[in-house]
Amino acid sequence: MKSGIRQNSITLQSVSKACAALLLLLLAPALASAQSWTWATETVDTSGKSTSLAVDEQGNVHMSYLTDASSVKYAFRAAYSSRWFTMLIDSVGSGWDTMPTKLTLDRQGNPHVCYTPGAIKYAFFDGKKWNTQQVSPNSGTVAYNCAVAIAADGTSHITWYQYGKPDGSDYLHIKYAVLQDGAWIARTIDFSAQTGKWHSLALDAQGRPHISYDAFVNGQLKYAYWDGQHWVVKVVDSRDMRKFKDQNIDAIGMGSALLLDSQGRAYISYEDDNSLRYARQGDTSWNIDTVDKITPSGSWVGYRSRQVLDRRGFPHVSYEDAGSVKHAYWDGKQWHVQVISPVGVDRTRYPDIAISPDDTLYISYRDAFDGSMKVAVGRLAGTAAQTTAAENTKEKH
Repeated sequence: MKSGIRQNSITLQSVSKACAALLLLLLAPALASAQSWTWATETVDTSGKSTSLAVDEQGNVHMSYLTDASSVKYAFRAAYSSRWFTMLIDSVGSGWDTMPTKLTLDRQGNPHVCYTPGAIKYAFFDGKKWNTQQVSPNSGTVAYNCAVAIAADGTSHITWYQYGKPDGSDYLHIKYAVLQDGAWIARTIDFSAQTGKWHSLALDAQGRPHISYDAFVNGQLKYAYWDGQHWVVKVVDSRDMRKFKDQNIDAIGMGSALLLDSQGRAYISYEDDNSLRYARQGDTSWNIDTVDKITPSGSWVGYRSRQVLDRRGFPHVSYEDAGSVKHAYWDGKQWHVQVISPVGVDRTRYPDIAISPDDTLYISYRDAFDGSMKVAVGRLAGTAAQTTAAENTKEKH
């Protein structure tokens, strides 16, 4: 008799587990399609701007940023923790209060950072300490943006905007360098008028560089890549293209951010005079969406978009709009826009975005009221509820 009761109990437990699993499977697509994100905010430091974020394979979060005291700093947050640790990378002195920082990770999860205090500087953490160097000494004045990427074999690639020549005259072109046998090999990518003040760098599976950048005078967004023998340059969007659509747009390609998907196709978020745009590389042409109408802050740093792709290959973009921080995301059918941090006293917010292997989003930004460095942590609504339901099912049965 006792044996029969035990068998019935096991059968009921099995049915209960199966029902719970089925319920979770039925709920998951509905929750995913709704694409509702919930956010929590964490404070990293008492001041911060010019942020750059990355998440490693374990879900740990890494950040570079500039403090109000003109120090370049690094911050680290372990996965499943809300506690941030910070350390000094370099002190750059006054006069570089809007200098950018850009961070990337190598295969071991070590951070690499570029920044431009009148020169192009490169810092990397070797597991024990930070090492810093100047990439192109005596080349003239470097300002505005830079980018850094590390190939799978550990090769370092870097880009920057060469503002001036050694004699003090203007240069105004994007430059690219790769570290080979201990020496940086540098070249200019595009000699069109004023190219690359805003730019972004990505590497493909072969470790070859791809760059998105603006040609400001000509009103163009450009895309360049190294095919193994030479640079190939394409125009993605332009003032002339818009004229055929009765659109009177002057500047195009500011604040660009480039990503490559697993097939090597390029995705570029960027801005024009009054909108956030998104370009997807097709077989023969670019597919371009207008994501949101925006009002930039008026400063060059206000033109700033950053993007990531989630596990389904859908893009998420962080950007500024009239002093607010926004998150735009594609759900497979249309774009949605959320305000992450509203308008305040400080109208320049320096947002960046990163994503973890489990699709947790991180958006860094400057607080609009006290100037502190904040990070908003976003999760798809229902994810926590599904996890809790699964854990409860295991505990009960």
